[in-house]
Amino acid sequence: MSPEDPQARTAKPGRRSSVDTEPDFAPHAPVGHLLRRVYHKARETSAYLYRDFDVTPQQAAALFSIRRRGSLSQAEIGEAIAMEPANVHGLVARLKAKQLIEAERDPADPRRMRIHLTKEGEHVVTTLADAAKLSEETTLSPLSTTERGTLMRLLRKMLAHPPVR
Repeated sequence: MSPEDPQARTAKPGRRSSVDTEPDFAPHAPVGHLLRRVYHKARETSAYLYRDFDVTPQQAAALFSIRRRGSLSQAEIGEAIAMEPANVHGLVARLKAKQLIEAERDPADPRRMRIHLTKEGEHVVTTLADAAKLSEETTLSPLSTTERGTLMRLLRKMLAHPPVR
């Protein structure tokens, strides 16, 4: 950076420019690290766009999953949005407090609760859909249409492959 460069004047010594997208351990950056960084950017975009709806990206994912399937148990919500079972209880409690979901006993198994959207939850999910589309568009904006299709295909392929255990 030259002294005339505005970033040169505002950058702190020893700090990297926010424009620099290469991790410190490049060129051997593990794919997991890069995926995590992209995930955080995507989540930040979603959180910003969902702020008017008073829901987090994970709460929105749960609401969309419940709408798509009609009703889900807490375990099914966790599976649908890849959330640890211990954390699903809190997510469900927060959505209940916002009156976006309600639970009732499963007629097939009275030990299990089925969670479905309230009328307010239906309204929020319907209006939230536009913000979700904008979030995806913003996240994928650096890619061409062909690259977007390829990325989505490759991500689904990676998800279908079981993890090493």
